[in-house]
Amino acid sequence: MTAKTPAGRLVSAFGDVDKMKAMYAPEIEWSLSASLPFPRPMKGFEAVVAFNTGVWSDTYHPDCTVEILDEIGDERLSAVRFIYRARYRASGGMYVNEYTLFARSGADGIREVFEALDTAAVLDQMSGGKVGDTFAGFLQQ
Repeated sequence: MTAKTPAGRLVSAFGDVDKMKAMYAPEIEWSLSASLPFPRPMKGFEAVVAFNTGVWSDTYHPDCTVEILDEIGDERLSAVRFIYRARYRASGGMYVNEYTLFARSGADGIREVFEALDTAAVLDQMSGGKVGDTFAGFLQQ
């Protein structure tokens, strides 16, 4: 699927920070799920680019893939649901998770991003487990 909206084009550029930052407004803000250890929102071009750089230099290899499942909106407000696949730098293991990303844009570029994901799946996979292990362990207690 060819991306049609700012949200779709942004996730299609994941792994290529230079391509991503070319889409940003100077005062961009990026929010992740509240359960993750990041400021909410990350404010300003430098902070967001530093976050993006860290994601693809410290956590994942930049040769990730994105499979767009749904995409709606226009140049002002858009959303995309997608599967993100990447290899962890620390272990070389695969990471796969479903995300939803919303983007608000203006004439100067993407101004606001909100990214939602299954945070339990992140914990399961980072610890070398299978998706659902954390929740299953909780239920067994």
